[in-house]
Parts: sequence; C-alpha cells; structure tokens
Amino acid sequence: MKMRDLYNNRFVVALVALALMMAACQKDGGYAEYSRSKSQVNLNTYDYLKSRTGVYDSMVKVIDRLNLERTVKSNRLTIMGITNSSFTAAIKNLNIMRGGNFKEPLYIADLDINHLDTLFCRYIMPGLMPTDSLKGAPDGKLYNSLKFNAVMNMLLFFQPASGLDKGGPQYITFSDTKGSFYISKWARTNTASMDTYTINGIVHMVSPDHEFGFNEFISRFKN
Repeated sequence: MKMRDLYNNRFVVALVALALMMAACQKDGGYAEYSRSKSQVNLNTYDYLKSRTGVYDSMVKVIDRLNLERTVKSNRLTIMGITNSSFTAAIKNLNIMRGGNFKEPLYIADLDINHLDTLFCRYIMPGLMPTDSLKGAPDGKLYNSLKFNAVMNMLLFFQPASGLDKGGPQYITFSDTKGSFYISKWARTNTASMDTYTINGIVHMVSPDHEFGFNEFISRFKN
C-alpha cells in the first residue's frame, strides 16, 4: 500500500508540474493575445501637450505662434503628436543647407508663418479617429487635414506574435498623400504610441525619428 501511495503521489506531483509548465509557456511564450490599453487624461488637448514637457515643447510653440491654442483646446480633433526631436531634425538639416549658402540659421520663431501653418495643420484632423475606427480598412482611411484640406491617410498595422496573425502590437502608418493616387509618392511615418484620449480629442504620438514637414520643410524655408 505504501509503495502504491508513493507512486500515486509522484503521479499527482508530475501532473501539477506539467500544468504549471504549460501555463508558464503560454504566458512567457507570447501565446496570449496582446492588449492595447487606452489612456484617458483629464485635460483638454492643448493642456495635455503643454503638460508633456521635454516631449511636445516645440509643438506647443508652433501652436502658440499660429494662434491655434483655442482651436486645439475646444474642438474635437485627432492630433498626431510631433515630438521635439522631429522639429530638431528638420531645423538642423535646414540650417546645414542655409549655412552652406552663407545664410543665417532659422528657428521656429523665424519661420515663414504661412508655410509653417500649411505644414503643421497636416498633423491635425477634425473629428475623432481612434485606432479601432481603422480596423477593417486594408488600404487605410483618407482624411482631410485642418484648414487646408490636405488629404492624409491613416492605416492600422498589426505585428504578428508567436505565429498568430494580427496578434501582436499595433501601430498607425500616417501618410501625406501629396494629392497623389500613387502610394509611391506618399510621405509616410509611423506612430510610437496611440489613443491618448483628452477631454476634447485624441493624440497619437508620431515616431520621434520622423522629420517634421513630410519632406517639404527644407524646400519651403531654405530661401
């Protein structure tokens, strides 16, 4: 009897160990479906951007310079958040070219306001466009930008996870179509984070390696 009880106990222990091993593999091996949590802040969009010091300082300066503070505070907008590094890269490359032509460097306060307005408003779209609204659109969705009606495209991508199709992290590819039907002519960037809900809008952060202006910054401000 004792020997049989010993075998039974070992069998139970083995089953428990196997169950724990399978549970651990499911958790650590990536089989569980990724979840994307939505962030809600109790601020209007302008105040949210302003609160993110070290991230959106340059964007807030542009909003102030273009007198868009009231618009961003009170209107229902989807904003592609442009980080400081995006402006830094654009201004640095601009001033390298201007320096080669013996021209004074330019900064946000010096940029032609009409060109700046045209470029900046491409990152702002009337209405709310969360990532969920982009599902089921394999070619993305087209939207008109604020004020100048530039045609922009938002396309939701899913990265695979452990062989599961659309089981991994998501990101948005945000494109300036340049008014062209041909995708090869579009200027594109990806998001680094998505779906920050403010009191009056949504902010998707553009990847920090994106250079502000969708390849038009230098051509518009080099003279």
